[in-house]
Amino acid sequence: MVKQLRVLFSKSSLDAHDRGMRYIAQLLREAGMEVVYTRYNIIDEVIKQAMEEDVDVVGLSFYGSGLMHDCKKFMEMKKRDNLDVLFIVGGTIMAFEKDKLQNMGVDGVFQPNVGSPEDIVTFIQSRFAD
Repeated sequence: MVKQLRVLFSKSSLDAHDRGMRYIAQLLREAGMEVVYTRYNIIDEVIKQAMEEDVDVVGLSFYGSGLMHDCKKFMEMKKRDNLDVLFIVGGTIMAFEKDKLQNMGVDGVFQPNVGSPEDIVTFIQSRFAD
């Protein structure tokens, strides 16, 4: 029996732009994954929810500010708490930010108008293929 992947999707509670994230969540569900969707005020809440929900993947979406700060903090807390999850981010991310995110250890960075939404599903599936 294959384990159903659990994905936590979250975005800042100050960011109302969630159409793309809801669409990706639906694609992941159609691919057989369980998706937990939340909002956060501080990144500590995402770490806590990831541990409580026992997820395999954490995805954060950014439209406004906070991208670099929140990702850096997530990576620090992930290491501190020995949280073994695939960490992906998406949203309005510039090319120079993508390089910085990858250098800090973010597993997947997805930008608008680069590739397709299905690429995110494929990326996650490929990381958990036997």
